[in-house]
Amino acid sequence: MSHDSETAQVYRAMKGHSKGKRGNNRKMGAKFLADKDIPFTTNNGGAHLIVEGNECFIDYWPGTGKWISRNGKKGFGVKNLIRYVEVWV
Repeated sequence: MSHDSETAQVYRAMKGHSKGKRGNNRKMGAKFLADKDIPFTTNNGGAHLIVEGNECFIDYWPGTGKWISRNGKKGFGVKNLIRYVEVWV
C-alpha cells in the first residue's frame, strides 16, 4: 500500500495546472494574432505557429510563449511577438 506524499500531490496539481495553462495559451495566442490580422500557419495542433513577419518568418510556441524569428531575434509572450511584428508593418 502506497501513500502519496504531500509533495507528490502538490507536484501533480501544479503539473495539471501548467498543462491547462499551456492549452489555454495555445488558443489565446492564435486568437490574439488573428485579431491583429497577423498571418500565421498552424502546426502540430496549434503547438507551433509560424508567423509571417515582414522581415522573416517567426517560429512561435504559444503553449510556452517562446518565439524565435528566423533572423535570430528571440522573445517570450504573444504581446511581445505582436509588438515585434508590428514594428515591421
